[in-house]
Amino acid sequence: MKRILFLLAVVLGLAGLFYAGWAPRQRQIDLVTAEAKADSKEIPVVTVSGVKVTEKPADLLLPATVTAIGETPVYARAEGYIVKRYVDIGDYVKKGQVLVQIDSPEQDQQLRQARSRLDQLKASLGQVQAQVQVVEANLHLAEITAKRQQELVREGVFSKQMGDESAAVLAARQADKLAAEANVNAARENIKAQEAEVQRITELTAFQKVTAPFDGLITVRNCAVGNLITTASLQAGRELFRLSDISVLRVFVNVPQQNVDDVIVGQKAVITLQDLPKALFAGKVTRTANALDLATRTLLTEVQVTNQGRTLLPGMYARAQLEGHRLKRMLLIPGDTLLTPAGGPQVATVGKGSRVKFVKVEVGRDYGLEVEITGGLTGDEVLVVNPSDDVREGAPVRANKRKM
Repeated sequence: MKRILFLLAVVLGLAGLFYAGWAPRQRQIDLVTAEAKADSKEIPVVTVSGVKVTEKPADLLLPATVTAIGETPVYARAEGYIVKRYVDIGDYVKKGQVLVQIDSPEQDQQLRQARSRLDQLKASLGQVQAQVQVVEANLHLAEITAKRQQELVREGVFSKQMGDESAAVLAARQADKLAAEANVNAARENIKAQEAEVQRITELTAFQKVTAPFDGLITVRNCAVGNLITTASLQAGRELFRLSDISVLRVFVNVPQQNVDDVIVGQKAVITLQDLPKALFAGKVTRTANALDLATRTLLTEVQVTNQGRTLLPGMYARAQLEGHRLKRMLLIPGDTLLTPAGGPQVATVGKGSRVKFVKVEVGRDYGLEVEITGGLTGDEVLVVNPSDDVREGAPVRANKRKM
């Protein structure tokens, strides 16, 4: 009996200890649960902002690529060995400046032979002209003889046969004169042809000096002293240099389809570089492709810029800001009201009954603190700023207007 009472006392003691530890904890849990229920019934407070509706010329800020106003490969026209190279990559050259010197002994020999042949033809012309003088003298004698004999034939001194013979001699001398004159003309034509050949070889010889076709920058060099320039290399179009005119640059911009109407020829533009944010290069739109690229649905637009100080270089990545030229209705929202979930950009609006409604939107240009909306909003909406997890579809909220 005592043992049973002892065990009962132990059990009651343990139960008392358990209750002493469990009761405070249970009260705490009940308190937290009650507070959570009270919080769940409380309407969350949100900060709201309106949609800004503006009507103003909107500038376009788009990525761009810088290219030279003119670029050309420089080839050789003469065969031979390069004996001197005067320029290299990065050198700025003037029009007519010698870039390389080519040694062409075969061409020099051809020029000497052509000039010698020209001298021979000129000497031949002198001989033919002397023959003409002899033929003219014989013709003159034949004319006098034929005239005298015709008079004697009429007087009956000579027979008619002798008169016919003198007339035939005169006709032969006249034919000799025509042949001699034809020989002179042929000799002169041969001289003209040979002079043209001499001129051709002389001009080819002048090509031994490869010169710059215009002022520009050497961007590529594919030759060195000792290189052999042959007919095969000329036919293959092997370029010695590549020359770029960077005094004026062509900046190409791909304008999206939705902004095509915002671009016109003559429109002012400002070119900037991310590396040089303070440097501004003024230009204007000179032409457009007048057709959209099928792959990107963009309009290729060219802006020409004067390259002051040669700061801009071909191949640079730049940004082109095209000045707006017509009024456009724009919807701007604060950047902290825009949400970007997996389903696409959207905003949380406060509608009838102060309840939340999420609306999908189409985003235009990003102006930093504000973002352009091109679709999804009318301009009368009230937007939730930085919506928290408590802001759910259809949930009631209390709206406080953002203080400016």
